[in-house]
Amino acid sequence: MTRLALVLVIGLVMALPGGVASAGNGCSVKAVAGQWLFATGIGRQMLGAPFPPDKDITALGTMNINRDGSLSRTLDVNVEDFGFIQGSVYEGSLTVNPDGTGTISFVTSVGSVRTDSIAVVSRKEMIGMSQDPANLWTYQVRRIAANLRRDNHDD
Repeated sequence: MTRLALVLVIGLVMALPGGVASAGNGCSVKAVAGQWLFATGIGRQMLGAPFPPDKDITALGTMNINRDGSLSRTLDVNVEDFGFIQGSVYEGSLTVNPDGTGTISFVTSVGSVRTDSIAVVSRKEMIGMSQDPANLWTYQVRRIAANLRRDNHDD
């Protein structure tokens, strides 16, 4: 997804009833505290050694956001022409503005440092994108239900 397309999607989400703009009154770090899953689209990375330059990358992982804005968990990463890295640990922090926008900053166990822009779509969903022009990707984040029941997995 190009940057322009992502900006347009974020603009549409903010304009929708129930989107970020109307959820703005309740947007805070405390409102998004909890367990989350995320999946990136396929993006381009320039992470540096040992990763080969200008290759596609994708990731899938979990995120635990604490009420103080700290976050941590693990992610699996697949880098084109390099390999699959399972269970990379990361730690960082999250800020959320009253309008539902914010940032996530973190460092992974393989040494990559990232800052991403996020938008809180609802109490159950966020979207994000890398702020680093050398490492372009977008991702979706979904809250993990506290109590998954067999008959209802939409929580």
